[in-house]
Amino acid sequence: MKNVITILLLILTNYIFGQQIQHVNADNGLIVREKPETGSERIGKLEYGTRVNIIKETEFELTIKDEGKNISGKWVEIQEIDGNQKGYVFNGFLTSTRLSKRIEIKFSDFSLQMELEDWDENGILKKVQNDTAKVYVELGETPEGKKIKIQQSKFKKVEVFQRHENSITIMNEGPHCDLTEWKHYYSDWKKLDFDLTSNTFVSDSYERKDWEKFIEIDINEFKKAVEEECGGYWTELIKDIKTVNEYPSGVSISRIFFKILFTDENGSVIEKTIEFEIPMGC
Repeated sequence: MKNVITILLLILTNYIFGQQIQHVNADNGLIVREKPETGSERIGKLEYGTRVNIIKETEFELTIKDEGKNISGKWVEIQEIDGNQKGYVFNGFLTSTRLSKRIEIKFSDFSLQMELEDWDENGILKKVQNDTAKVYVELGETPEGKKIKIQQSKFKKVEVFQRHENSITIMNEGPHCDLTEWKHYYSDWKKLDFDLTSNTFVSDSYERKDWEKFIEIDINEFKKAVEEECGGYWTELIKDIKTVNEYPSGVSISRIFFKILFTDENGSVIEKTIEFEIPMGC
């Protein structure tokens, strides 16, 4: 009986009970296992940026090698916060730093990953894209200032360029009418820098003055376009304005584009485009 009690105490001391929120920081996702050991059955996988609640921290340590670096940690039992997965994971790929979920855009010859919350109700981005991919960005999110990871093995040279499109929006303390199919301002293409330490491109960020740029237009032509696109209510709101940047009219970024150029061993160049739709009027 004494031996049984001793064994039970040893098992119990293998766990440190607690509760903390962590985020998955593994580029390719984190495997969830039934038991705290590498040979245990795989019961799920958590994507990059997934929030989990640590419900048990074990004393079972593990060190793995990832891209030439040793990563040490322990097995912990987790519960997915925004899902149903529960099991044991290696906490070397968990962080307390809040991370955005990462999207992956797949083409036939490469894939692009970046931290961004998107709206993809129909699962379009789960499919292999052709020459152009369209991403609908969640409200408050932006592809600006992000690390862009491109995975490919076919081309000897990869270049990424960025530009933005500005459109006019009419606002009324919440509701708004966007003229995204009328006239636009387009910035010049800018070549993005490559970060050698993380092997990623870094997208450009815009200042307020960049968001407000627009082409020269006739104000009466603009008001006529508002009447045709939005209706008389919105035309009445802007009847006294003199410029498109005079409230309740405003100019804002409506799309951000990435142009990716791939050069193969023969010098042939292939071009792909990713178009990010940015929510306006808020």
